[in-house]
Amino acid sequence: MRLKWRSIPGIVIIAAVLGLAGLYRLRAPVVLVVADEFTGLYGKRRSLVKQAEISLKLFRRVRLAPIADGASADVVAFAAVEAAVGPYAVLFPSIYQQGARHYAEQAPGIPVAVLGFPPGAGAGGLVFIETDRKTDFYRAGCCAAIFARAGGGGVLFFTGDAGNGDARQAFSKGLMDQGFEDPPLFVDRGENYTPSEGISCVVMAAPAQAYLDNNPAIPTILFSWMDPGITPREIKLIVDDSPWAQAAAAVKLLHPAQSSGLTPIPSEILIPRGRIGDEALRREIKKAVERKYID
Repeated sequence: MRLKWRSIPGIVIIAAVLGLAGLYRLRAPVVLVVADEFTGLYGKRRSLVKQAEISLKLFRRVRLAPIADGASADVVAFAAVEAAVGPYAVLFPSIYQQGARHYAEQAPGIPVAVLGFPPGAGAGGLVFIETDRKTDFYRAGCCAAIFARAGGGGVLFFTGDAGNGDARQAFSKGLMDQGFEDPPLFVDRGENYTPSEGISCVVMAAPAQAYLDNNPAIPTILFSWMDPGITPREIKLIVDDSPWAQAAAAVKLLHPAQSSGLTPIPSEILIPRGRIGDEALRREIKKAVERKYID
């Protein structure tokens, strides 16, 4: 029985899909080392969604090497070895730097990155990839200016360990570039901070639960890996520099044919659904989170 010409396009499409699926399966996977504690904070469902998203973006599987809390460097390296044979790249969070070194020694020739460190190269092909803090704080400043202007008040920034001169300068530049000229109030530690009046936006790179408890209606920008679904409604934006947020860009940096160099990776800025009711304000925020920092 001869095939009708009308059926040929369908056969071609099916063959193409099967071919792509086969190619996808044959490509070397990326391994991401993740702590069980991190997965609990980030969210299991959210991790699965991100895993699928990055797999599609890179067109190669992402395999996880889960690590129990307190695991030794040898155990961390062994988990990465067990996750895949001959992976395309292996990514380690900064807390597992020693495990990354052990793995790199055992697997010469495999690109290995430690995320969240100043950029550079180590022994055995180990590479350190930095988070682009200047861009993160600049974008946070741009967004804080929008919220503060809408509320008619000032900006309070709980800086924590991230509050060095460069971070404050980048944040202040973001405020000014967005047209907000009032100087922000910087607080290093917020656990016992006494709330002040006239604040229309809070930025938290350090814990300040007491302030949140006493000021539930103030729009807040949070630097965190936390699942947005379990955050209070006053959290309008989340600056996420987690391994999941940086994985796709890090893999491209590890392969020079696809990248121009080890440039720092900016965080993802998430806008939890339904937190910004004003559509015009939301559009303005979406533009601000894409702004580029220029010295």
